[in-house]
Amino acid sequence: MKSNIQEILASLPPQVVNHIQHLERMRQDFVANVSHELRTPLTVIHGYLETLLNQDLDETKQWKKIFLQMHQQTLRMENLVENLLLLSQLESHEENKIEKEIIVSDLLEIICNEAKELSNESNHQIKLYTDKNLILIGHEAELRSLFSNIIFNAIKYTPAHGRIDIYWHKQDKQGYFSVKDTGIGIASEHIPKLTERFYRVDPARSRDSGGTGLGLAIVKHVLLRHQSQLDIQSVLGKGSTFTCIFPESRMRYLSI
Repeated sequence: MKSNIQEILASLPPQVVNHIQHLERMRQDFVANVSHELRTPLTVIHGYLETLLNQDLDETKQWKKIFLQMHQQTLRMENLVENLLLLSQLESHEENKIEKEIIVSDLLEIICNEAKELSNESNHQIKLYTDKNLILIGHEAELRSLFSNIIFNAIKYTPAHGRIDIYWHKQDKQGYFSVKDTGIGIASEHIPKLTERFYRVDPARSRDSGGTGLGLAIVKHVLLRHQSQLDIQSVLGKGSTFTCIFPESRMRYLSI
């Protein structure tokens, strides 16, 4: 897809290309500026709602229910703003300025513990299989977002007591991060569109789960910035496997 866009741009007159690039920068700046402006009022509203929820409202239970719903929605909006800001940063095409050697197995262990808390009463079987000596060179915050989005999606779309297997290993000189679940699966016609911003297979279910529709768009851009790719395999009603493939140039083995 990226090469097709580049071919189309190369065939256009320079002034048209410059205008398109100018419009794209305006769009990115607009999203970033609006997101920054929304951040402060949302933080204030969130803080007041937390204060109200901590009050003794037993005599007015109907108000407590309203405040709780408002609190949940502000959390969702704050999450959306943070994702928009991150996506805007990723789309800027600026090079990762701080890259380092990341012990992926340690990072995945932390995220898996967070996933177990998210699973809570659903009691998913979450298993982690990693090569502890396999290191990935990259931007830690961006990769953490990538791993979290894929793992947390598996939690959200896998029924209670389902199984989620997470893998990190090397094969044919490349690094593979995979998340395999026994969830609801995805129809084949939706798979090519999953990394589009705000694309939802089931809008109602996504809203109920608290999703922003930006998680896999973030995954796509993080992978692009790390010269990597995403493979999605899914069978409706049986589960999905999301695999990120990292190039040999970004792999190292931990010195023992």
